[in-house]
Amino acid sequence: GARTLAPAMANEANEKLLLKNQAYLARLLYQILSCNAIYCVYRVWYHWDSFSRWHITGELLMLCLYFAMYRFLASAASPRHAPLAQGGALISAGSDLDSKGVIEYTWDLLYTTMFVQLATGLLSDWFALVAVLPPCIGFY
Repeated sequence: GARTLAPAMANEANEKLLLKNQAYLARLLYQILSCNAIYCVYRVWYHWDSFSRWHITGELLMLCLYFAMYRFLASAASPRHAPLAQGGALISAGSDLDSKGVIEYTWDLLYTTMFVQLATGLLSDWFALVAVLPPCIGFY
């Protein structure tokens, strides 16, 4: 009775967490692609005459940051399955992407990066200085 119910309930919780993490990562990828599309269409295409090597360097840096942070979150949320010889059941859904600590800081950095990219692309290059705040807070 109770022994067979506990693993089933735990696996159901793992499956819910897996679906939630997959939804978060899909939404995050859509947000990253949207920010880059808006930046490229408006800043690169519409304001090409003022687009410089500094802007290219900044965009490449943002892409590297996006890639690193997305890969970190995807790695943290990666599920573990039993070997196929044992049925391939879900053992762990990975870390909860709503958890506190490093994962929370990664979300903060992602949203800061999105803000900096959109603000520098649409408003003023001076918004790039906002990117200095997270390291300053970290060193403090």
